[in-house]
Amino acid sequence: MRNPPTRTPLRRLAAGLAVPVVVLLAALPAAAATSTPRAHAHSAADTGTAAVTVAAGTDLATVPSTAVGLNASTYDTHVTDSAVPGLVKDAGVGLMRFPGGTQSDTYDWQSSTDIVSGAHLPTDFDDFTATAAAAGAQTMVTVDYGTGDRVGATRSPAESGAQVAADWVRYANVEHHDHVQYWEIGNEVYGNGTYGGSWEPDDHCGSTFPPPTQPDSCGPAVYARTAAGYIRAMKAVDPTIKVGVVLTAPGSWPDGITAPGSPEPWNQTVLDALGSSVDFADVHWYPQNPSNVTPPGPTDAGLLADTAQIPDITASLRSEFGQYAGDADLPIMLTETNSVSSNPGKQTLSVVNALYLVQDYAQWTGNGVANVDWWQLHNGIVTGGDNGADLAGSAQYGDYGVLSDGSCGAAQDGTQLCEPAADTAFPAYYGLKLAGAFLHPGDTVVKAASSAPLVQAYAVKSAGGGLKVMLVNDDPSTTYSVALDYTGFTPGSGAPATATLTSPATGITAGTAGSATAQTLPPYTATMLTLSPAASGSATCKVAYSVNDWGTGFTGTVTVTDTGDRPVGEWVLGFSWPGNQRIDNGWSATWAQSGAQVTATAPPWNTTLQPGASATLGFNASYSGTNAPPSSFTLNGAPCTTG
Repeated sequence: MRNPPTRTPLRRLAAGLAVPVVVLLAALPAAAATSTPRAHAHSAADTGTAAVTVAAGTDLATVPSTAVGLNASTYDTHVTDSAVPGLVKDAGVGLMRFPGGTQSDTYDWQSSTDIVSGAHLPTDFDDFTATAAAAGAQTMVTVDYGTGDRVGATRSPAESGAQVAADWVRYANVEHHDHVQYWEIGNEVYGNGTYGGSWEPDDHCGSTFPPPTQPDSCGPAVYARTAAGYIRAMKAVDPTIKVGVVLTAPGSWPDGITAPGSPEPWNQTVLDALGSSVDFADVHWYPQNPSNVTPPGPTDAGLLADTAQIPDITASLRSEFGQYAGDADLPIMLTETNSVSSNPGKQTLSVVNALYLVQDYAQWTGNGVANVDWWQLHNGIVTGGDNGADLAGSAQYGDYGVLSDGSCGAAQDGTQLCEPAADTAFPAYYGLKLAGAFLHPGDTVVKAASSAPLVQAYAVKSAGGGLKVMLVNDDPSTTYSVALDYTGFTPGSGAPATATLTSPATGITAGTAGSATAQTLPPYTATMLTLSPAASGSATCKVAYSVNDWGTGFTGTVTVTDTGDRPVGEWVLGFSWPGNQRIDNGWSATWAQSGAQVTATAPPWNTTLQPGASATLGFNASYSGTNAPPSSFTLNGAPCTTG
């Protein structure tokens, strides 16, 4: 196990915040990537082949409503921007975490101030919950463990940190009915100096931060004992909430390390003490360190290989849960993840980080993790990270956010660098959006495998019988011809609907391509296939079609009804134009056209048609000559009646 770095890494730039320290100290990084980067099997401009097998009958995990998550912070001045709820909802985010990282352990939620610096923070709890509600996302709150007692001392009468946290539960769930189900006690508390790394303020260690020596007064036993008091106080207010505690990710610092006053490692001590009173484990995972912490720093191949560690990490955690807490099935919530532990560079704004994100979410969810939260919504420009020519990306700066905050900074040569306008989507946003479309709540992750080391395959099936396959090409220079084989599922004929992320990852392209058994993957791409089961029996759907025609264009309205006795999940409506009609834009579905063939794929908010239920969708189109209606429609490959 490597020793912690001698220099405290910096993460989470609080751009534009009028506080004495504009960089919030964060976790010491996860251990440097230990996996060997997948070797390139082909030379530049070469082609390769891959065989993908999907075992639709081998279930791995059910996708929970909390699977796709995102962090938001008190110092983010753009949380309440009008564009944000729509962008978050479109990405399929089901949970948002607040108040964000190390700020959690210095935050007075009532006054929205940093108790250490005294700074007023621009986004308060009500701002956050309003944005999350507008985005249709659940919320998670991290209560102040590190300086909670100091915050409590400002109350009249004085309170303990546990009482301050309980007040927050009361405000949120009893007085304001915000229905915050998930609460966690502190953020990365193992960074309080116990193991030598000090970035997380913790008054239990003494009045000096960072502590001058490794303290023996604030290790995991103290955290567990104090957390038990928090859990009692918070659940006395609302016994229905779920409360999690901070653990370390196996293989990440300080996993397995002991310290003065702490004869057993962090996870063992905390789980032994708290046992069944814990509702979930809160862990963080950043697989790379920047070069200023562990030279030579990040590599693109290394990052894309790192998700292969996830099955072993989750298996190790569950082993610890069973051994020390008596419950191997304790839920895991990965409340922070991104590509690099500190000082983000150009890679974070590249297609590589977007591809990593897709695989990160798919791997954790497929291994039964209940929640994955990307760090974060907006963060701010960082100019001092790794920006070398050997890394993907064209920006000469980094940013942890999925959206720009429009900030500027000086490069090492003094050049002024500025981000695009606030709320501009970075590549990681489109990775998140593709992951959100793939991991729909209630779907089942099933087994998928690829014969090519640099082609990754994941699959989920819906209750309605459909199947989605995610294919990721981690090779920067090789195009792969992929042959797909299925067990437990027979795909319908015709080209499947596709959603594709390609370099430089500035959007997702919807369309139809290839077949269910053959696809082509260009370098550095992720493609989601939406497959319908082979049609059988008579029609179980009905379509009504109408237009408002003005001669050279028209608006079309299509209403599709499930006339069968079973739900139709992950539905895809298909039809062909008899003339030269061309769809320009559409709504209430993802529209795609290839030649005369048109598909309308269910939107994330309406993926399942119940028996007797209808979905109405529309589009604008152009044409010349005649505008005859389609002669037939299909739903998931089955013909529909019309009328």
